[in-house]
Amino acid sequence: MTTTTAPTVYRWRQPRLARGWEPVQLIGRMKILAARDGIELPKTYQLIRDIYLWEHHRADLPAHVASLLGRIFDGPNPFGTGPITHLPTKAVRTRGR
Repeated sequence: MTTTTAPTVYRWRQPRLARGWEPVQLIGRMKILAARDGIELPKTYQLIRDIYLWEHHRADLPAHVASLLGRIFDGPNPFGTGPITHLPTKAVRTRGR
């Protein structure tokens, strides 16, 4: 008899999923805000990788990306309770670099 563990809840992924957005849709919104602010973002494939690793608690999120996400998810804090005062930028690392 084998036992399976419950699936891990990726709480930082939930705000995007609750809106029904694919990662590319989120990145599109990030690019719009970045262009308004004159911020240059990495290529889309790299942003997809960064968002994926961050949402799955496997890597840090660059500060400029965290800032954009904080603005996109403005309003009630999707990462906890109360308004967004800061966005978590460091996730638990599961592998070294």
